[in-house]
Amino acid sequence: PTRTRTRTRPRTRIRHAPTRTRTQARAHTPSKEETMALASTVAMLVVAAVAVDVKRYESASQVTNVAQPGGNTTTTRFLGAFDAVEGCEKACLALDGERCWSYTFYTKGHPDGDLSSQCFGLVAPRFTPTPENFTVTGVVQWPCRGDGDCSLNGACQEDSGSCLCDPAWSGHRCETLNLEPAVHGAGYRGVDGGHNTSSWGGAVLQGEDGLYHMWAAEMTEHCGIGAWSQNSRIIRATATTPGGEYTRAQVVYDVFSHEPEVVRGPDGEYVMFYTADIRSKHGDCDCCQPGVSQCDGSTGPKDCPQGANLTLRNDDASWMSYALRPEGPWSEPQQLFPGYHGSDTNFAPVILPNGTILGIWRDWDQDLGSRCFVAVGDYWNDTTTYTQYHKELFPDLGAAGTEDPFLWVDPRGNFHAIFHHMYGYGSEDEWWLLALGGHAFSENGMDWTYSGVAWGDPFDLERGDLVHYRDGETFRMTRRERPHLVLDSKGNPTHLINAAQYGTGKIPTEVGDNGDASFTMIQKIVQK
Repeated sequence: PTRTRTRTRPRTRIRHAPTRTRTQARAHTPSKEETMALASTVAMLVVAAVAVDVKRYESASQVTNVAQPGGNTTTTRFLGAFDAVEGCEKACLALDGERCWSYTFYTKGHPDGDLSSQCFGLVAPRFTPTPENFTVTGVVQWPCRGDGDCSLNGACQEDSGSCLCDPAWSGHRCETLNLEPAVHGAGYRGVDGGHNTSSWGGAVLQGEDGLYHMWAAEMTEHCGIGAWSQNSRIIRATATTPGGEYTRAQVVYDVFSHEPEVVRGPDGEYVMFYTADIRSKHGDCDCCQPGVSQCDGSTGPKDCPQGANLTLRNDDASWMSYALRPEGPWSEPQQLFPGYHGSDTNFAPVILPNGTILGIWRDWDQDLGSRCFVAVGDYWNDTTTYTQYHKELFPDLGAAGTEDPFLWVDPRGNFHAIFHHMYGYGSEDEWWLLALGGHAFSENGMDWTYSGVAWGDPFDLERGDLVHYRDGETFRMTRRERPHLVLDSKGNPTHLINAAQYGTGKIPTEVGDNGDASFTMIQKIVQK
């Protein structure tokens, strides 16, 4: 078992993360050299008058695919080479001029010899651990200095240095979404003629009629999400409660249309942003052929004209349209960023009371995956005023980055976003293996801090997300992506919405193994 050394600093203790490792502690008297190296840290702790814990995680790295041997990056600092993790930890705690939120130590024997024995400090608060052999990560539980150290999801109690989190959030930095157990049937799961119809995420707003309206992507001809670029359309479904069972009420846009994002305009308009190239009422694939298909919301090997290896139409344009009522009629669509040529943008905005718009969009890098950027516009209803910025928001998120943003403004006026988090185990080549959520925050909407994993278990090496239900049952969703929130009238999150794949399919771009059945799930967030 790994040993934890407790140093004789005022009110300082080192702890390993519960359930991760067994620990043994023994007394240790610092040498003269160690005492000198820790002098600045001791002085800081005395001033803070609070205990500082370090949670240690064995075989976990905060800098996978990011650390540069012997060098710095945007948010990582090379702290030196050491014989043991204790030296790395001391260097992190003693970092001058910047707060070292966590460190990763590459032990001897690491396959990349250039990284062996090297220590890197992370000067950003994000917690995005990646399981990696021959590494040790330590996360410093620093006292908060302001609400920014609480992810803007709570208030910093300066007398104690602790964060008082809003009910919807938990964790040392209020970085974790506080989810209640899920309820069977909550969300949208279409059934037509007794056969499942797959959907993929949804945006929910309450209408003037008191109903909750969801705009979701749905696959026609009973196909699965693997056929999204061939069969996706946008539908509207309704429910009497935000976390209830939704029923389809309307087809809004035919094939091909996908990833609808619907937000309110300054005068109550319903404003939709989506990817589309409208072609037909029917998709290219037919997953309900008698004697050929399973007709269960999944895509089989003979369901599409070109077989399993279909060409993705993932470079279709993004559009904006608006309506005065949930059921429409919708205005003539306006194209976003007509000069842009790349992957689907995942564009997700907030419209401010003065009519300006701020959003996050993404592009797909062949090596790094999904990279996020800001876009702004002077007038929400005139897309010619929209401008794409190309300064990457989270450059130190390794492959495959983060996608599917959802933005909102909290009651304090701060900006927040949640994402499908794809930086982690196996994600450099197989990003769909991560069924995790991420969170970021900003005071001004332009400068963002990634707080890290907001839901899901980054240490779970099994595919998907194990969902716990209120009745005690569990079910592992093989994919959980495309997050949205239901917000109350003040801007507090009340429910998390996700696209959830319950089939066993492994490759999202490979159609034909009948494992890509999916639905749109809703899970309640703690309110008190």
